[in-house]
Amino acid sequence: MEFILMTNEVTIKDTSFIDENVDVQLIRTTIKTAQDLHIHPIIGTAMYNEILSEIDSGSVSSKYVTLLDQYISLALTWWTLYEGVDVFTYKFRNKGILRETSENTQTVSLEEIKRLADSFRNKAEYYSERITRFLLENQDTYPLINNAGSGIDTIHPNDTNYQTGWYLGGRKNCHPFDYNQRNQIDL
Repeated sequence: MEFILMTNEVTIKDTSFIDENVDVQLIRTTIKTAQDLHIHPIIGTAMYNEILSEIDSGSVSSKYVTLLDQYISLALTWWTLYEGVDVFTYKFRNKGILRETSENTQTVSLEEIKRLADSFRNKAEYYSERITRFLLENQDTYPLINNAGSGIDTIHPNDTNYQTGWYLGGRKNCHPFDYNQRNQIDL
């Protein structure tokens, strides 16, 4: 199956830490995932479909060349690394899910993988926010940012691209399912 991608594996390899010997198909699939999960919500359905249509036709307008080259490809590189951490670490084989090693390498711990993924996500969110701000600053050039569509399957552009957890307070070391400790009810 041929994907329509907003960047390619050569660009990802040239602008990231991915080694030259990483399977191109793994990178392409991960780019597609990152593009669908992270770029689509940044630019909305109408602009997303228009860009893919122009790429597919081989005639990308200058406004989208600027958006793709100066903004989307940077964010997509980091989102590809983020989505690829597990994909590039584990291999699905007939015998199960494996982590390949060699005599001259040492595998990293799950904690190190999580820290690496968090670092990639932070950079990806930064570059994603740059896309949003650029589009908002240039709404006249990119009117589809305000008109993503009206169908039930329409994805409207994000207002912000930073994701954080919420701390809601509560007791330390209290198991979330320990009803008796959390909810003392006096009848």
